[in-house]
Amino acid sequence: MTTTSSDGKTTAIISYITFVGLIIAIIMNSSDKNSFASYHIRNMIGLSLAGLALTGLDSMILPDFVVWPLRVALIVLWVIGFIGAVQGEEKEIPIVGKLFQDWFRSI
Repeated sequence: MTTTSSDGKTTAIISYITFVGLIIAIIMNSSDKNSFASYHIRNMIGLSLAGLALTGLDSMILPDFVVWPLRVALIVLWVIGFIGAVQGEEKEIPIVGKLFQDWFRSI
């Protein structure tokens, strides 16, 4: 686990508060990078993109009985990430967390 500063923890928590919070967290973390904040920002970018993809699939391709469990799963993953940020831990999001860290490594 990475040692966190209060600034990093605050930025990490803000990243989980809506899409606007994610943008604010990215801006806050851009000048003075904090590895803890970056970790959670990468998670939230992945969750946000998954949510957008799910929204697009919802109206075009997938039936409701498939979409609703995926939405619930996405909310559960968000809660796991948010709790990790609040507790000051780099808690990996199950299934997709490692992918998000690899895909968005430059952030």
